[in-house]
Amino acid sequence: MFDQSFNQVSISRMLKKSDFLSTPRLRNPSIKAQKIEAAIERARQGFSGITFLSETKVKKKTIYRIENFSDELVLRKINTNIKNLIKIPNTSRDTITANIKSLLSEGVAYKIYRLDIKGYYESFDTAEVISTISSMPKLSLLTKRMVKEILTQHISNGGLGVPRGLALSATLSEAMMLSFDKSVRELPGVFFYSRYVDDIIIITSGNESEENFKKTVSELLPSGLGLNEHKTRVCLAPNDVQPYKSNQPPPAAVLSFEFLGYQFTVCEPPKSDNRSPFRAVQLDIAESKVKKIKTRMTRALISYCNNRNFDLLEARFKHLTSNFSVLDADRERKRLAGIFYNYHRIDVENSKALKQLDGYLKKTALSGHGTVFDDFFCKTTVAQRRRLLKFSFERGFREKTFMHFSQENLKLLQECWAYV
Repeated sequence: MFDQSFNQVSISRMLKKSDFLSTPRLRNPSIKAQKIEAAIERARQGFSGITFLSETKVKKKTIYRIENFSDELVLRKINTNIKNLIKIPNTSRDTITANIKSLLSEGVAYKIYRLDIKGYYESFDTAEVISTISSMPKLSLLTKRMVKEILTQHISNGGLGVPRGLALSATLSEAMMLSFDKSVRELPGVFFYSRYVDDIIIITSGNESEENFKKTVSELLPSGLGLNEHKTRVCLAPNDVQPYKSNQPPPAAVLSFEFLGYQFTVCEPPKSDNRSPFRAVQLDIAESKVKKIKTRMTRALISYCNNRNFDLLEARFKHLTSNFSVLDADRERKRLAGIFYNYHRIDVENSKALKQLDGYLKKTALSGHGTVFDDFFCKTTVAQRRRLLKFSFERGFREKTFMHFSQENLKLLQECWAYV
């Protein structure tokens, strides 16, 4: 019997305000009705034996997209049905960062495990994913059947695990990880655990055997998943807080690591009359993010050398060094982004990253060494290069410099560094 929850009302609720912006034809009531009816028919027929995904390669990984809008509506409904039955944590990146900083300041011994899951989406055991979804008692038979058809079709077309890039795949992976998350939190000695997709941080008392602990965590992962040993990092604060004399040079940092785009550095505090029991925790932009921003500047130079559009180049540097808003049509609000809003928790007074970025910006404008810089130097005037020198990452951060870009302009500005 057909699941009546896939009806005209429920499918129409899957429409987003952004759909009407990206596909203006949907504003026509008859076209909208056609798409909804086609989605209902797809739910009736199922996904068995049809090719409904397109794929592209991004950084050597296959990203999947849904070609037909009506199929997209069905997958949104499937995704909603599953999300309504499982409790997926909705902790923001900013809240996680604040909690970690607070915990690291504690003047006690602790150990930090920075772990990464290798080939996250592609490594799930597809049969186990199907079995897990099929065992959900409150999930409709039609939803279970379509999940099985979608994943079976994905595998038969040469795919692995769950198709990377789909919102449904993100939900399926979270459903598979719920037991793992709970089990790690309950391990002896663990007093903080957080996972952001495939990126994991665990803070323990430090009394456990490092190798045994990593082995235990690895064994708790769902079938098919494993830890990426090349990205595993363990940091140790071996003793309680050890303040140093203020008339002596500061000792080396206790530990340092990257997480969620930040570089966390923990240092011992100077001695004081109050004998502070807390360590100093400094946040900066992660080195990997600094490298990404430098790459974007270089890509902007290469693009200029090809099109000789200096106004576009200048707008790209303005974009990188300032802040802007992005319209979230579905939530009817603007989301703030940029050098300050992306990294507002850094210690600007001690930020090495901002100085590195400003140094690289000056290099792009003044250096004639290297293939890219030499080509750029030959194709610009002194006046043009001076125009680039007016930009500054540190000033954009301190002054919260805000620029207004339309959606069309943002897309144009970012296209030369897409997926970087």
